[in-house]
Amino acid sequence: MFIVELLVNACIAFTGFYIISKIIHSTHFESYVVKSIIVGLLTGALGVLLMFKGIAVNDSLRMDLRHIPLILLAFYGSRFPLIIATLIIACSRFLFGVTEQAAVAFVAVLCISIGMLAIHRRLLNRPFLQNISMNVWALMMITIAVLINLGWNETAFSLLLSTWTIGLTVGVLSSLLTLDFQLLNRQVDIYKKSAELDHLTGLYNRRVWDARTAGLEQEGRIYNILALDIDHFKHVNDTYGHGNGDLVLQQFANILKEETRPHDITARIGGEEFMILIYDLAPQKATKVANRIRQRIASQRFQIDGFPAIDVTTSIGVAHGKNIHIQRMSVLADEALYTAKQQGRNRTILLDSESEQHVATTASRETVRF
Repeated sequence: MFIVELLVNACIAFTGFYIISKIIHSTHFESYVVKSIIVGLLTGALGVLLMFKGIAVNDSLRMDLRHIPLILLAFYGSRFPLIIATLIIACSRFLFGVTEQAAVAFVAVLCISIGMLAIHRRLLNRPFLQNISMNVWALMMITIAVLINLGWNETAFSLLLSTWTIGLTVGVLSSLLTLDFQLLNRQVDIYKKSAELDHLTGLYNRRVWDARTAGLEQEGRIYNILALDIDHFKHVNDTYGHGNGDLVLQQFANILKEETRPHDITARIGGEEFMILIYDLAPQKATKVANRIRQRIASQRFQIDGFPAIDVTTSIGVAHGKNIHIQRMSVLADEALYTAKQQGRNRTILLDSESEQHVATTASRETVRF
């Protein structure tokens, strides 16, 4: 009878396990706190459900697999959700009566969670052993609680034998399921990054640029488009080889990453052409950012294979506007970039969409030809 009821518990646990794992790996939550609260509440509710479907050994003692959902959260290192779920499961035990057995169970659940967090830290790089160790720890705490409540007798022995048999079986299967989820999500992340990022520079590619900038005119925000081009890049390829040209592109892209904000969108559009989307900056500040990038590149020595380090410069066109379609803003940025090229390269030119006139800013007047 014990085994049948524990198997029912295991089936419920696996179903909840799957749902909670999907939520943990979901990317649809904008707030980590909201996601953590939802995961914690769902895990706690699953533990409570397992208690209601557990084995009533006597009027005050119940056996179930309420520890299994906690193992999932501990394995992923989800501390905040684990705290929520632990408190829900531990306190819900008193719904079956405020008794000595309930108090022992309360303490046992707390010990299970604390111990699993310690195991998670110690065996962080050995996931399978970590998961199995968490299961064994939980079963040990359950064993101590049962022996305190029932003492050592035939009923306790039969109950613990069933619990360890089903618990370890479910633990091994849950470990394999969790590891499979991790591997699957790691592969998804790899495929997603390979589809979104330029393979050479690690910046966003043209497809992501188009997707991220679509509908900018409807957002009602001021934004700037920076169009960048490496000056005389064909000469670099012809003189030092395409392999060294790739090294220059990579170093160029690293500078762009360092000189832009995390929420700016920086992309390699093709060849030596790059675009940057910068929100909420006035024209003068956007030009200041562009000149900072330009001056950083001009002062950098670019390392290449088989030759001394070389100097590289860039020309930058800046388009500033609001409620303007991205295609129009891109054209304006390209026009400003073309003007910078015509005026001798290694300079920044701003084109304000309101007047569609090239603006000679202080920064661009101070540009020095190299």
